[in-house]
Amino acid sequence: MSTRRIGGLIGARLLFLSICLSVLTACSTISYYEQAVRGHLGLLFKSASIDRLIATHEVESRTRERLMLVREIRRFGVNQLGLPDNGSYTRYADLGRDYAVWVVFASEEFSVEPMTWCFPMAGCVPYRGYFSRHRAERFALDLKAGGLDVFSSGVPAYSTLGWGSDPVLNTVLMWPDDQLAGLIFHELAHQVVYVKNESAFNESFATFVEEVGVEHWLRSNGDKRALAAYQSSRVWRSWVVNHVIAHRTSLADLYATKVAAEVMRKQKRLLFARFRERYERERSAGQYSTTWDHWAGGESNNAKLNAIATYQQFVPAFQQLFELSGSNFTIFLDQVRALGDVTPAERLHRLAKLLL
Repeated sequence: MSTRRIGGLIGARLLFLSICLSVLTACSTISYYEQAVRGHLGLLFKSASIDRLIATHEVESRTRERLMLVREIRRFGVNQLGLPDNGSYTRYADLGRDYAVWVVFASEEFSVEPMTWCFPMAGCVPYRGYFSRHRAERFALDLKAGGLDVFSSGVPAYSTLGWGSDPVLNTVLMWPDDQLAGLIFHELAHQVVYVKNESAFNESFATFVEEVGVEHWLRSNGDKRALAAYQSSRVWRSWVVNHVIAHRTSLADLYATKVAAEVMRKQKRLLFARFRERYERERSAGQYSTTWDHWAGGESNNAKLNAIATYQQFVPAFQQLFELSGSNFTIFLDQVRALGDVTPAERLHRLAKLLL
């Protein structure tokens, strides 16, 4: 697909952003911000209107069918879930690669707390993203050389939090229907409420909207088999997340003992081995999918656990808030906005009460 320039308000915002970022030096280097701006601009310049692509048959039939589904999903999110009706997911871009960006998570060897990096718009977040896989891997290697636990991964999509119109990408277009819908609901939720420096709150909220939104969408389609399969996957996801959180608590207790490093390192490996054994036993007994194998396996790594916990920590709290709102999305979103407006201490207090 040929590249096309993005005009109007979007172009003006991006020009302003690139000028601002070019003079920023706090929290990172100018070159890091430059690659972020260039990467995002490159993505937008490759995008084209979904409505026009469908109307003019400029893409192959399978792509056209999926774009029609994107349009349907987005319409459901706006009309039934109360998500923003703006330019997001009204355009499509083929990046010619499998991931939009690559992110790097890191933690101290004996800590369950994630390292954070701070940015002008998003605030402080527990990861650092790159539009280049090579640059992400090089950054990860530098962190590992410093003795940190590091986890890096490709990410198929990201959100500009509403300041720009996010396009649908080829990296997600051919996903199963429920996963594609979940991604769109998740990213649009970030445009409803986003609190700087509170990734666990932001991601847990978006994950809840994703999950309950997909269930509502499948139910509205009358696809009972797909709905049952999705609900089963939510049960498995919940088990894995609870297992991860319990494991992180055990690790935190170990790290608090302050025993000799070699002893702690050995105990850490044992805890991770038990974690993997229990996970594999549960998956086999329940005949669940292997979706989470990548997260449960591999090296004993605090950073990998944080990547899961950040997205899931407060999901049960939002589930409770949703039920207290009478399962009404309008009321629920207003309640979440109110949560976003209070002080961090008060927000944590209210979330803790919802978790009881």
